[in-house]
Amino acid sequence: MSTPEDFAVAVSRLSLVSETQHDLGPRQLSPGEFRTLRQLERRLRTGQLDAVNIRDVQQLAALGLAHHDRGGWRPTKDGLNYLDQQPSQGLSDEEAATT
Repeated sequence: MSTPEDFAVAVSRLSLVSETQHDLGPRQLSPGEFRTLRQLERRLRTGQLDAVNIRDVQQLAALGLAHHDRGGWRPTKDGLNYLDQQPSQGLSDEEAATT
């Protein structure tokens, strides 16, 4: 059991962090996962889908950003919202299509 002194020391080390520092959620996508999500979004717009890395798309599904149905892999509403909130990370549609 911790003593009151230990608690006081622990509390003195606490600090407030910004929301972006605290948020370790889907914003931490790898470049491949982000590219795959952009490709899935482009499929909704254009109907064209290049090959995607299955591990990346499965990770997106685990995060709730993509799902698989009879029509194949598609971004979820959360995935589309995520893309709307993110900077492009330097990828144009053409780059996303070729990588």
